[in-house]
Amino acid sequence: MNNNPVRTVAVFGGSRVQPNSAEYAEAYAVGKLLAHAGYVVMNGGYAGTMEASARGAQENGGRAIGVLSGEFKSLAHNAYLDEMIAREDLFARIREMFHAADAFIVLKGSMGTLAELALVWNLAKIGGDLRKPIILLGAHWARVLESWRAHLAVTDDEAALLSLASKPEEVVELLSKTL
Repeated sequence: MNNNPVRTVAVFGGSRVQPNSAEYAEAYAVGKLLAHAGYVVMNGGYAGTMEASARGAQENGGRAIGVLSGEFKSLAHNAYLDEMIAREDLFARIREMFHAADAFIVLKGSMGTLAELALVWNLAKIGGDLRKPIILLGAHWARVLESWRAHLAVTDDEAALLSLASKPEEVVELLSKTL
């Protein structure tokens, strides 16, 4: 963790989430609470939970950074970004977010969210002193983690690198204890 008093939290989640959905409202709440707590929100910069968390931050006095991928040239970034960082591909995008963020919040998503989680989780495992908090938000994650532990070779130490939270307020509580 760095000595910079302004911390950046990367938020991963689904791009197909619609503005009138519970998932959008949850991501918006995450962005809002992070802004109120003084964190900068970083995400992939496009639609769905990325838009919602950036919007939540920006509309509540915070900052939002979007890390865009060259593989999505046909997609427009969302309108709630204070800063955009362009990277050539998904790997470079996730690498940028891993190095720039002080912590990660993972919302419900699809393959892209799973890829982001898998990479930052693995980097946290091999990172030693560079471990950064990874918080999985939502009741569904407990069942997913249980399944991974039952059907994959996920060890106790690896599972311990992940924290579970059931609501956005718990995320900020966990961050305040670890950052």
